[in-house]
Amino acid sequence: MDTEDLDMTSAPSRFALLDYPDDEGRPTIVGWGLALPDGTAVGFSNRGGHTLFTMCASPASVARLHNADPEWIDKEPSLPPLPHSPP
Repeated sequence: MDTEDLDMTSAPSRFALLDYPDDEGRPTIVGWGLALPDGTAVGFSNRGGHTLFTMCASPASVARLHNADPEWIDKEPSLPPLPHSPP
């Protein structure tokens, strides 16, 4: 199958997890993440020989748990619509 035939609108968006040094130097990539179409996200990092894998309600939550800042590789996804609650 050719990838041109696939509907990529539901593909996850990738982001890097960056750590900024205190001395205004260049940021370091400390991990990677995927934002899923439903708004949730997964991420993993490896610091000091320990791997941390997270699954959270949002990319911001993933970044916070990894003590890093997200930098989007793909287009940052828009948030999914909230479910309708009855009156």
